[in-house]
Amino acid sequence: MFETLTYDEQLTRLTTAAEAVMSQFGLDAAQITPLLYTHNAVFAVQAGEQKYTLRLSRPGSRSDAGLRSELAWLEAISRETKLCVPRPLRTQSGEHLALTKVEGLDEPLRCTLLGWIEGAFIPPEQITPQQSGQLGQFLAELHRFNEVYQPGPNFERPRLDWEGLFGERSPYNPGDGARIFTPQQIVVFDAVAEKVRLTMAQLGETPASFGLIHADFIAKNILFQGDTVCAIDFDNGSYGYYLYDLAPSLLQWSDFAHYADLKAALWAGYNAIRPLPAAHQAHVETFVAARHVASCRWIASNLSNPKVRERAPQIIASRVEELRQYLLTGRVERKSEML
Repeated sequence: MFETLTYDEQLTRLTTAAEAVMSQFGLDAAQITPLLYTHNAVFAVQAGEQKYTLRLSRPGSRSDAGLRSELAWLEAISRETKLCVPRPLRTQSGEHLALTKVEGLDEPLRCTLLGWIEGAFIPPEQITPQQSGQLGQFLAELHRFNEVYQPGPNFERPRLDWEGLFGERSPYNPGDGARIFTPQQIVVFDAVAEKVRLTMAQLGETPASFGLIHADFIAKNILFQGDTVCAIDFDNGSYGYYLYDLAPSLLQWSDFAHYADLKAALWAGYNAIRPLPAAHQAHVETFVAARHVASCRWIASNLSNPKVRERAPQIIASRVEELRQYLLTGRVERKSEML
């Protein structure tokens, strides 16, 4: 029933559900404003002088344990580092998660509330090499913390190893949405996946190469407070290759004339904090291609959203052509539309 509604009708129902859940956080009179709705629904919450971010998680996207683990991880980063990340808030009963019913959905949605982070979003085309270096430093600091972080016994996050990116248990598994892919497109995805498999086998899953990563470090999830980098939206946080965390930003920059400068600055910034073997630099472009395949699978898994569904075929067709070029040249140049 919900899938048959227009985008605006879906968003209206989600907003009503967001308003209803605020009493569980003791914020009955808060003002709710939609920010983003593609996968999850995200809202700005204004409660007097205080501002928060409310997220309604898409059904089936995460388990309760997975969501609680994300928030426990964020609490630890906030408590034990100087990194700028959102701090989770709890309900009046002390829970990280709240439930809210949405008309037309069979199950309630899980809701999380986080502190608001002020800062400037900088479009990908405006990022400078200096700022790219700062992004590299942020990721290196995050990964350095994750190397020593000791999660609790019930900690649960996805794995973005080969199976986690391309297999049945992948968080990007589109399920029935895979019907949108043509046989020719699947051949291209499989060829890229094989290159990624070989690279991952070469790196191995050592503590130096594999651990907790943000996994969606792109412009809309990065804010600048002067020279301070802040990261938001840890919903995709996973166990994965540290090199993969460089890929989302590089993919956004990949068709820019100064891409080589941005890529070099990102690498240099990262290595200034957390040095990597020089040989690892040759693997970065493979992870950029892996990210591009994951983005196609993500689109196919969100066809219930009318705005995604109507644009999906053309975007996927364009991205597959870009992946064909990668297979020929070893270089990804994304010109396709972003969602």
